Amino acid sequence: MTNKIAYAQPKPQIQKKTHARNRRLVFCYMSLFIMILFFKNADAAAVWVTEGLALCAGKLIPSLFPFMAVSSLIVASGLGNAAACVFGKPFRALFGIGGEGSVAVILGWACGFPVGAKCACELYASSRISHAEYSRLLCICGTPSPAFLIATVGGTMLGSRTSGLGLYLISIASALILGIILKLIAPIPQSNREPPVTNTAQSSLPLAKVFTRAVSEAAVGMLNVCAFVVFFSAFLGTLESALSFVTVPRSVHALLFAFFELTSGLSAISSISFISSNLTLPLCALAVGWSGISVHFQTIAICSAPVSFKPYFLSHTARAIICFLLGMLIL
Repeated sequence: MTNKIAYAQPKPQIQKKTHARNRRLVFCYMSLFIMILFFKNADAAAVWVTEGLALCAGKLIPSLFPFMAVSSLIVASGLGNAAACVFGKPFRALFGIGGEGSVAVILGWACGFPVGAKCACELYASSRISHAEYSRLLCICGTPSPAFLIATVGGTMLGSRTSGLGLYLISIASALILGIILKLIAPIPQSNREPPVTNTAQSSLPLAKVFTRAVSEAAVGMLNVCAFVVFFSAFLGTLESALSFVTVPRSVHALLFAFFELTSGLSAISSISFISSNLTLPLCALAVGWSGISVHFQTIAICSAPVSFKPYFLSHTARAIICFLLGMLIL
């Protein structure tokens, strides 16, 4: 009896190993499914890889790369200290975070993802924010850019820039609401909001070195973003080719695409003519709140500093629900 007790593994440890094994099996099956999908639809995959590359070269890189480089320069220059003086009190009152984190939120809301996440990662890496603030910022600083929602989604897909502006405001409102809720239900302990500490190794670098590092790191981050855009472009293109032989409701088709990739999902939702106009915009708001697996993987790839992404995924699920409800009430 004693030996059995001594060698028996604790139940939580067994359950943890079982969950890890199940997750690995699911990942293996998904990888096998994607491989078969690409092999059976190789021509479609090649076409959509080309489309993804064209999207990166024509829209994504021109709109994102300059801001990714500038965000690194802002962190390295210490502009966050000035932002802390201006936004410290309101951001602490709203989100329970220090003022330096306001740089990541403002850049994320103004420039779109993953600029805010990259800025938050660099603020933490330079010891300007705590790990708890870093995790909290990732939950609220990511939104689609106003140019994308107003011009592309509103003007091109929905035929109304006003609708695009409404989607952008709803996205910002969902981040505000979620940030306030998180402060109330999971406040950051005072001990985790240590005062900013200057990274002496980085501040002592020559200005030319700071500039070249910012641009080169932005280039690497941009390459990661484009890689996921191209991959999910090929995945959704081959998936659409495979689904052409199966009768799938267009609403399910649109929501499935929105789950994986934001632009394709919004395009599919806006093209469903039989959906009532009273429901089209709330569904677009739902897609904007979730943002798509492609965007989430871009954020994970660009955040080099270690952090748990469970709160990030839960927060975007909550934001999708908030955006949908706001869309039903407002749009």
